Amino acid sequence: MTAPGAARAFLRRAAPSFAAGLLMGALYWALDLTSPAPPLIGLTGLAGIVLGERAATAVRDRPARRPAPSPSAADPGDPRAL
Repeated sequence: MTAPGAARAFLRRAAPSFAAGLLMGALYWALDLTSPAPPLIGLTGLAGIVLGERAATAVRDRPARRPAPSPSAADPGDPRAL
């Protein structure tokens, strides 16, 4: 994917989230409510969610560590055997 294509794909995914945030901000303003969390705490929580998701994905996609077969277990007729 080219750089403009990647930017367009990001905007396609981010625009609904941004629009929902704007809508909720307008709703809070219209109802004269305050945000349930200060912005710094809210952003910290979002960062934790993102980092947790990435860590879980990295652990899930990590190849399973299997011990290499011992040289004695190799086929004696295999030319690669030592």
